[in-house]
Amino acid sequence: MPLRQPTIVCSVSPALTAAFTRTVSPERWRTYLRAAGFKEELAHRLYVWNAVVGQSFHFPLQALEVALRNVVHQAISAVHGADWPTDQACRNMLRPKQVDDITKAERRHYSISHQVATTPQIVASLSLGFWVAMLRRDYNRAIWSTQAASAFPHLPQNMTIAHVSRTATQVQDLRNRIFHQEPLIGHNLTQDYGNITKMMGWICPETRDWMKHHSSTPSVIRERPR
Repeated sequence: MPLRQPTIVCSVSPALTAAFTRTVSPERWRTYLRAAGFKEELAHRLYVWNAVVGQSFHFPLQALEVALRNVVHQAISAVHGADWPTDQACRNMLRPKQVDDITKAERRHYSISHQVATTPQIVASLSLGFWVAMLRRDYNRAIWSTQAASAFPHLPQNMTIAHVSRTATQVQDLRNRIFHQEPLIGHNLTQDYGNITKMMGWICPETRDWMKHHSSTPSVIRERPR
């Protein structure tokens, strides 16, 4: 059942306020009180809206993460072959952290299925952090000097893979903030959503337009209680 509703209504009682001290924590609750000018009802509405807007970001974040991992996977495959996670030359090229991520994905899969993971299974198990790390300048010479145009065919001519890397890092920061239940009320969420749509557009304008058509994020952002 979606959390979103046309109007966020919160009935504040002394019992609920007391309960928040224990279940939300005074420090976390103070963030919302300050944003609401210490109006408790507004603070409660902001708290619920924070969850609602975070929920609305799940779809565009998911769409971008899947697209990004696929194009980066294809880029690495073009250099090191379709089974690059197990290719020794590729592992020698990767930084220790990325090798460790692959090894953990292999072990995690084996512990669950008792079978050696295939490349598609490893690729699906790797986190957004892995794919964002693969965009950093550490890999410019090995991968992006030849594969950037294929992975990001709609990147403006005055931009480089460095622009993609910076935008991806900002998207990852937003994703982590949402998944760690951190407050979003102090963020420029319109800009954050713009980073997602911009990056998806660099990969594929058609998928970007499909994502935007089905996304509730802009309207939920506008529903912020005031």
